[in-house]
Amino acid sequence: MLEVPNFQYERVSSTNDVAKELLFKYDCLVVSADYQYNGRGRKGRSWEGESHKNIYLSFGVNETKQEFIKNKILYQIIGCLAVESTLSEFATGAKIKLKYPNDVYIANEKNEYKKISGVLAEHSYSGNICTESVLGIGININQIVFDKSVAEKATSLKLLGYNCDTDNILDSLKSNILKFMQSNEEETFGLWKKKIDLVGKNIIVVSNGVEYKVDTISPFGTLLASNHNGHITINNGDSIIYEL
Repeated sequence: MLEVPNFQYERVSSTNDVAKELLFKYDCLVVSADYQYNGRGRKGRSWEGESHKNIYLSFGVNETKQEFIKNKILYQIIGCLAVESTLSEFATGAKIKLKYPNDVYIANEKNEYKKISGVLAEHSYSGNICTESVLGIGININQIVFDKSVAEKATSLKLLGYNCDTDNILDSLKSNILKFMQSNEEETFGLWKKKIDLVGKNIIVVSNGVEYKVDTISPFGTLLASNHNGHITINNGDSIIYEL
């Protein structure tokens, strides 16, 4: 398997930001931290977590020197698949589901699905040319208290009864990322499409509150949906509500 430089920090603003800085010197790399105080989620939301209790990781690629993936939407997809594979290894028997576009959920003893991981892929371009890609991943491992704004929706391996060492999970996550990064793109997309299991489901688009049925998913991760009023295209920046 490809050897990738690893950088571990005690405390950073964001592992994605550190990865971007280091990509001026490296073709690709992995950055992890015990704590990040300015972690980002989708749509500018913050990703918060306690120190030394969770996974904060970024996988960065200098696309001008080394291109793993042609279809850049696969970075986000690979992040979700890698998290699912890792959690399956440590949370034996747990029910894990991927939620469009970039979250991983896991069921508790009441069969309620709660968010345990988020993925954020960021790309920089010069014109139409992608110059760098950074895949950021956060996983809740041993945290048991969450901010009230997310307490009802979030969970961790610890809250689910799994006692895990973050270093072991980190090693597994790195391995799974590299595995998918070097896999066939079409097969990876097909696996994600199967696991996301959205085609034929009813969804509600948060921005307008309207319900649609998903007809298909394009190779670029956009949803093609319809209702009695017509068709709509939903990209991975849109928020949707649906039953897992």
